[in-house]
Amino acid sequence: MTEADFTWTVPVELELPCGLTRRFLNAYDALDFLDAEWPTRRGPAYERALRLCRNALRGSRAAELARTAFIAAADEAGMAQCLDPHGLVSFLPRTKNAAA
Repeated sequence: MTEADFTWTVPVELELPCGLTRRFLNAYDALDFLDAEWPTRRGPAYERALRLCRNALRGSRAAELARTAFIAAADEAGMAQCLDPHGLVSFLPRTKNAAA
């Protein structure tokens, strides 16, 4: 099983309670955040997201279902999706325009 098997077609970008924005590319990213950094760690949507992200990593082909559950858990925890790409923090170096 490769990372492509559990990678989402569209990443999930959340506005965290601390004010930062974070991007999740796949069920592994989401599960790591749910296990280690989730602010509430309770609630039916949280439990479902944990279960579905784990299932997606086991090869059940439920990656997009895990994505939907992760978004629902974020909503339950009060974290909004960031829909403005200009609001994202990037750590990539800026490229200079070729034409001056």
